[in-house]
Amino acid sequence: PPQRGLCPRLPRQAPHSAEMADDADKPHFMLDPSQTFMVWNAVVSDTAKPFIIPIAGLIVGTIMMQIKSVADVGKLVLYFGAQSFMNIYMGWVMRTSVTLPAGYPLHGEYEGQKLEENLTGCPAGFALTALQQVVSFLVFMCFFAGAYFTPYRYTPKKLNSGFEVFCVVIFGCVFALNIALNNFSLGYISIAVNLIIRSCLPLTTFLSQQGLAVFGLYPFKPCNVKEISLMVVGVLCAGVFTLARIMGSTEKGGHSPSNMILGVFMCIASLLCGSLNLALAGVLGETKLNVYDTVAYMAIPATLFLLPIAMFVQKPVPGQWGKVFGQDTMSDWQILVHVWSVNKTTMVWLVLSGVFSFMYNIIQFSIVHTLSPSATAFGGNFNKAALIFLTLLLPFLRVHDLPGHPYREVIWSAVIVNIAAFSYYSYLQIQAKKEKEERQVYKLEDDDDDEDSADDSDESSEESGGFC
Repeated sequence: PPQRGLCPRLPRQAPHSAEMADDADKPHFMLDPSQTFMVWNAVVSDTAKPFIIPIAGLIVGTIMMQIKSVADVGKLVLYFGAQSFMNIYMGWVMRTSVTLPAGYPLHGEYEGQKLEENLTGCPAGFALTALQQVVSFLVFMCFFAGAYFTPYRYTPKKLNSGFEVFCVVIFGCVFALNIALNNFSLGYISIAVNLIIRSCLPLTTFLSQQGLAVFGLYPFKPCNVKEISLMVVGVLCAGVFTLARIMGSTEKGGHSPSNMILGVFMCIASLLCGSLNLALAGVLGETKLNVYDTVAYMAIPATLFLLPIAMFVQKPVPGQWGKVFGQDTMSDWQILVHVWSVNKTTMVWLVLSGVFSFMYNIIQFSIVHTLSPSATAFGGNFNKAALIFLTLLLPFLRVHDLPGHPYREVIWSAVIVNIAAFSYYSYLQIQAKKEKEERQVYKLEDDDDDEDSADDSDESSEESGGFC
């Protein structure tokens, strides 16, 4: 009789021969794809997934650079890893990192309620950029002090005139504003939207140069119909992409459209500052500063320029920030104070962004000065295009899922045409540069031939004169 509390044991039955034959035909060790995906999710956290591709690029690029036959390709791979890592890291810090988890008790007007969703990011672009400048300067000073009494001692380039000091201050302020506005936008829009807007840099730079030329500050650039048409098509596609993302997010009940529009305008302002920086380089002259000189001379003016904006300018805060802290508008300084009070780990990520920024600038400077300008330009354009595609293809790189029909089709079409237009434009620029260099080489060869023929004629005339 069965014991109390236990189930009765059923008698074992021998399997039928037919069942044994079926079992023999079945594989006993199968890997279920769904289980594999679950293991992937369990082993790799959501925070780490976006950084796998950039870190792989950094490792592979570093290895390839040690092999002479593929060293140049390795530099481009390293450049992709560094640029994509910096873009993803800043997007994560500004928008998707968890500052407060769901369930956090609210205070003030919402006393007794709990946070329904995670409070993410740290939308303090101007303060973050100022902090990056300070951290970069401190890292530089550590390097400077450490190498001072060694054979690797570094001495910054001396500024010999008030004009050069003026150039450095102007470049520093415009460059800092470009980075700050870009960081600001990342708190309100996704990486894909940010990158596709910044892909429009060629047209805004062309317009900035022509605008300065009207006032006699810059030579007029030739208007090539094909190149201008390609730039306009690319910009229109970027506008269509951005509009589809905003409308699709509104229908799905995602981020506030007003906040996304604010982020788009800040990204466009950053783009214009970047174009102005490039145009001013031709007006003010090149100061020939490397990355260490740039940090040494520009960090302090840039920080002083950004501090009043970070301290006093109020702005609407995204997501649930207003609900958590009881303020719909805050300055960057107020945001940092609140973040410090609730999550000091987030502040660590902000400080680390300054270290990563310094390292990224070193990598970028090294690649620009060891590869041709054409290869560097191609690498930068390829990196943007690849990261946009990866963001759309890989779910763990997205802040939100892509909107449904018809916005999804519009987004993909706009991205493909935008990248094709600007890629072809870059190709035309590279070809034009090659043709210009070839013409200069031919001209030098013709001048040498003319000099040789002139020397020959002089010698022949002297010889003929001797026989007279």
